[in-house]
Amino acid sequence: MTRDDTITPARGLEVSVQRKMGRFLLDVSFAAASGRIVLFGPSGGGKTLTLRAMAGILRPDTGMIRINGETLYDSAASVNVPPHKRRVGYVPQGYALFPHLTIEQNIAYGLAELPRDRRSARVREMIDAVGLAGLESRRPGQLSGGQQQRVALARALAPEPNIVLLDEPFSAVDAPLRAELRAELAALQQRSQASLVMVTHDLADAFALADFIVAIDHGRVLQQGTRDDLYYHPRTKKVAELVGIRNVLEGYVASAQEGSACVAWQGRHLQAYTDAADFRAGDLVYACIRATQLMIRRPEDGGFSERVNVISGTIVDEAALGETHRLFVRLSGSSEWSDLEIELPGYAYFRLALDQHKEIELSVRPELVHLIRREEDGGEPSAFEATHAP
Repeated sequence: MTRDDTITPARGLEVSVQRKMGRFLLDVSFAAASGRIVLFGPSGGGKTLTLRAMAGILRPDTGMIRINGETLYDSAASVNVPPHKRRVGYVPQGYALFPHLTIEQNIAYGLAELPRDRRSARVREMIDAVGLAGLESRRPGQLSGGQQQRVALARALAPEPNIVLLDEPFSAVDAPLRAELRAELAALQQRSQASLVMVTHDLADAFALADFIVAIDHGRVLQQGTRDDLYYHPRTKKVAELVGIRNVLEGYVASAQEGSACVAWQGRHLQAYTDAADFRAGDLVYACIRATQLMIRRPEDGGFSERVNVISGTIVDEAALGETHRLFVRLSGSSEWSDLEIELPGYAYFRLALDQHKEIELSVRPELVHLIRREEDGGEPSAFEATHAP
């Protein structure tokens, strides 16, 4: 299992579980320090199954689950702590609130072992913490989606668990409320000091909340690390696409030296700075460039042609996305419908007069070109590479 050297057994999460379910094989291993951890990836990839295994609802065939040094499951040692003894709060998708119970009664459900006065005090504390004072006697059917989520979270936090597991917690709320609920969830987690593990397929949710992200698809971990690790340094084309990199360009290394590489792509050369010292001439690579990191030339810019990675092309299509504009650019001499995507704020779009002028020059700084070796990604050479690679 891949382990982050900063993780100590006493304060962290270690998961390694395998479960065969028909043709689907869940084989997930990751380790993370305490904090906010997001299991991120497309639907059906195994994220919820992993969460259910951590909660004790799904028993793996083999593996190990350890939280803050306490072993909850270990197939080799025949350890399988029952769900109600794991000190794990679990909020399933849809929240699973009891429709016939009030808010107070739902929150108190997991506190039956406490004396009545302490139970009442804890329920009051959680109601105040999630901002539902005055609604104590209402039932779930009388609440909005955001209020139901707050009740479910309060119920999960009330027993003071070591960790809280949330399965797509924002799926039932609309976009304007999501940002508010993200902030509330982060604040609650920080105050409670319980670790949080959240499942989501939404990139904005993942990057708004996560200290650590585990990208999962087809039952396996594609990559794990900090937000910046995945966002700026994806290790495979699949992860690059999952984190929203829309320019994943197929090319090969024309030349390389320590700290940089020159990538041949579409008859052009892109300079890339890289920490990987083992890129060699002839390596098949993906050059990854975020759509927000391409710079368009302004008419009054001087010395633009002296920059590296200068490319000319034509805007062949565009889409207004509220406060941003997405541009599709065909390079000069290209036979493709579009070669690059650019995204920029609306004010920049009009300041550059792109509503009138579609012939543009653009550039990207070498440190913003991230390379992925295609052999590691399992990709096959494209027709272009097969005929142009040295």
